[in-house]
Amino acid sequence: MSYAIKEVFYTVQGEGHHAGTPALFVRFAGCNLWSGRDEHRERDAERNGAECPRWCDTDFADGDKWEHADGPKGLAAYIEACHPGHGEDLPLVVFTGGEPLLQLDRALIVELRDAFPRALFAVETNGTIEPRVPVGIRAGLDWVCVSPKLPVDRLALTSGHELKVVVPAYDPREYEAIADGFEHRFISAEAETSSVGQSVIVADNLRRAAAFVMENPAWRLTLQSHKIIGVP
Repeated sequence: MSYAIKEVFYTVQGEGHHAGTPALFVRFAGCNLWSGRDEHRERDAERNGAECPRWCDTDFADGDKWEHADGPKGLAAYIEACHPGHGEDLPLVVFTGGEPLLQLDRALIVELRDAFPRALFAVETNGTIEPRVPVGIRAGLDWVCVSPKLPVDRLALTSGHELKVVVPAYDPREYEAIADGFEHRFISAEAETSSVGQSVIVADNLRRAAAFVMENPAWRLTLQSHKIIGVP
């Protein structure tokens, strides 16, 4: 059993329903829609029929391999060591990427439950892969946030806790067919990306996102507050 991990870091959740909550982020390397390299942006956008490779600012390429015989146990110990406080007090663990559902499995979740017994286990996914982990409080994943990057008919996950659509790259109205399958609907403003790991908030996109939620009050605006306050 092996995993590829780009980074593990302690911060606050910057977006969505749990914005402002202290969280340990586990970023898996790799994605099924983009290689993570600047030179492949247009190629992968065309190949996969997705807009996200053109503007994604996340550095998820490569990463450290975990191929120990005790893969889940060893990785869980490493993740636990990345949290500077007491694990029993941590409120939130977020599995992200790249696309975390390419790798996240029940074995790792089971090991991490011992390290963080009170934490809500959340995943941020593009919705194209069915989880190999049960969804439900303390059953595996407690919280599922889908930020769709493909049309509805190409999604494997059409329900969950949060639906987060990035504008103007994607039109939230195209996801109305699945929106009732989520407890919360969010609109996020696309940032302007100069290269991997480098992006800035765009005022025009924020205003466009705000205008959409005012016209469609079933949706809520979420800001990338981590970029505003300068934390990972």
